[in-house]
Amino acid sequence: MSQWRVAKSLELLLNQINKLAPGRDKSSDGGIGDAAHASNKSDHNPWVMGADGIGVVTARDFTHDPHKGCDCSHLVQSLISSRDPRIKYIIWNYQIVSPPDWVWRPYSGSNPHNHHAHVSVKNSPWLY
Repeated sequence: MSQWRVAKSLELLLNQINKLAPGRDKSSDGGIGDAAHASNKSDHNPWVMGADGIGVVTARDFTHDPHKGCDCSHLVQSLISSRDPRIKYIIWNYQIVSPPDWVWRPYSGSNPHNHHAHVSVKNSPWLY
């Protein structure tokens, strides 16, 4: 798929984080997945088709940089507290959490997500 974009809700979150922590490290930020992501079912792939015919990526990673204002522990706790209905799941520091119970569970994927937090949003047209 040659045309893609990240879900608007995740772009809004990125803009909010960048406004709060403009000098933060962004080395682990990401929307679209790499070849490893493309070979499996990942929300980093543009597998959702928007009404505009463009593939939508429903996941974004945010670099943990507490020294420059982006502490992912605080970020994910804020997202959990919000109970935002758009959130599908969050992975952070060897753990995963999702609605409706919002209880942390162990995460044993190949990437422990200890340098960045991963936020996935639901496949809903109002997100695009």
